[in-house]
Amino acid sequence: MRELSLFSGAGGGLLGTHLLGWRPVGYVEFNDYCQRVIRQRILDGILPNAPIFGDIRAFISEGYAEAYQGLVDVITGGFPCQPFSNAGKRLGADDHRNMWPATIDCIRIIRPRYAFLENVPGLVTSGYFGTILKDLAKSGYDAEWDCLPAQAFGANHRRDRVFIVAHANN
Repeated sequence: MRELSLFSGAGGGLLGTHLLGWRPVGYVEFNDYCQRVIRQRILDGILPNAPIFGDIRAFISEGYAEAYQGLVDVITGGFPCQPFSNAGKRLGADDHRNMWPATIDCIRIIRPRYAFLENVPGLVTSGYFGTILKDLAKSGYDAEWDCLPAQAFGANHRRDRVFIVAHANN
């Protein structure tokens, strides 16, 4: 599967999708240090060579998202969790770090078959989760989700995460 990675971080999730045989066709990551880590992983042959973009909003406004139409099977991303985390103020839509609107814009523009998204469990109880599901549905995607602890996969800590799998309903 051809993957566009949003909010790529230092590439930990990409290593997992790489094990699935997915091939990144682009990385979108705002943080300069994380971009350098991805670049180094590409040079080391750990990750496939693909363009690295910065701010997701510029990725959209400068036309790069449109350029990916027809080239992406799955968009992956752990959009920033601070607006929804129980450890924060839970400002949701009122938090300037809320990048869900840009995430759904990418999905709407690119139209991949799938979106695989990750966030903190507080997202489900934040009052914003309905917005996410409604946005996906209005965009032509059916979604399923679950909250999974890292322990379920052999980690020695709990670290719950919400995973959303959306698929085009056509």
